[in-house]
Amino acid sequence: MLTTKQISELLRVSEETVRRWIRTGELHAEQDGKGYLVDELALKRLVDEKSQIPGNAMNKVLPIINDLFGPEAAKFAKSNLFDPLRQSMDQTAPPRPEASPESVAEELSQLKRKKRRLELEHELKLLEVEEKIAVLEQKANRF
Repeated sequence: MLTTKQISELLRVSEETVRRWIRTGELHAEQDGKGYLVDELALKRLVDEKSQIPGNAMNKVLPIINDLFGPEAAKFAKSNLFDPLRQSMDQTAPPRPEASPESVAEELSQLKRKKRRLELEHELKLLEVEEKIAVLEQKANRF
């Protein structure tokens, strides 16, 4: 369990930002007196969600990945997760104003499917990284 101060230092955001995430329900926490305690899994979920928003949390998530898992993991995340996601978002054009309601609905449907596909690809890449981390941690524990 982590405190709001620990999370703010880890994510390089203010404590007020962490408390706002808790108040808005973005981050699940348990009240501990006047403060909050957050489960590491809940924090991981929030980081995963925030990292899927191009240009939003990437500048904060990559240093965290680097600190926790090393520069190779950060390089992998940037090249395999964030850059492809940003490129695919940049290539998505907004609907043209002269489009019919049917074409807008179809384009919206396609974008939602594309978004879901990207979310699943992102999750698969994270699982691959987690598996590699688990293997390396097992090797490290043997020493």
